[in-house]
Amino acid sequence: MVSSFLRIAGAVSAVALFAINPVRADTVWNFGTPAGDQGQSHNYMGSDGTLLNAQAFGPNGGAGDSTPGPVHLFGKNGTGDENGVGLTNDPSGDHEITMGSFIQLTIDHLFSSTTLSFMAGSTTDGEAWAVYGTNTPGTNSGIPSGATSLLSCNSGVSSCEGNFTFNSMGFTFLDVTETTRGGNILLAHLDGNVAVPAPIVGAGLPGLIAACGGLLALARRRRQRLA
Repeated sequence: MVSSFLRIAGAVSAVALFAINPVRADTVWNFGTPAGDQGQSHNYMGSDGTLLNAQAFGPNGGAGDSTPGPVHLFGKNGTGDENGVGLTNDPSGDHEITMGSFIQLTIDHLFSSTTLSFMAGSTTDGEAWAVYGTNTPGTNSGIPSGATSLLSCNSGVSSCEGNFTFNSMGFTFLDVTETTRGGNILLAHLDGNVAVPAPIVGAGLPGLIAACGGLLALARRRRQRLA
């Protein structure tokens, strides 16, 4: 009887512990939704419901090149490659990311893997962008330098609108910026493996406690019948 009880308890423990271990899910954030002005900071929802915070920054302590006041995120959900998030201080009025401004993504608490995939939008010949890793909030890592360049592309040399894979190297933030004067681009999407809770089987630890308590009660009643 004791050996049977131990076998059952071991099986229950394995199920309960499995339920509280995290699993990985590939999650994609498409930054073209929602469209329009999103304020200085916005939490974007990934394909599995995970939220990713983005913040808008411009030169001169957050003021825009031509627009007074704080820079805001601006979602674009148009045709072709006009999908993604830009900034409201774009001098051209296209609401895209321009040189000297950037979008900062907070990533350190999300990913179970440091390998991420990035896509830019609305790039044309001669425009270029870069992704920087930094542990400093709200600092333009491209101008001045001081962060680590993780990824870059120049549309005058190659296509800049495919999926680009890079290693985030454990940085807290990613900064996305345009690196050519007069150019403008969009942050289109980001994806990677996110650590998420496993499906609840037996409610994890509470289930383990309840199940073991039930097994002990059954064993006690059986001993009483045999006595």
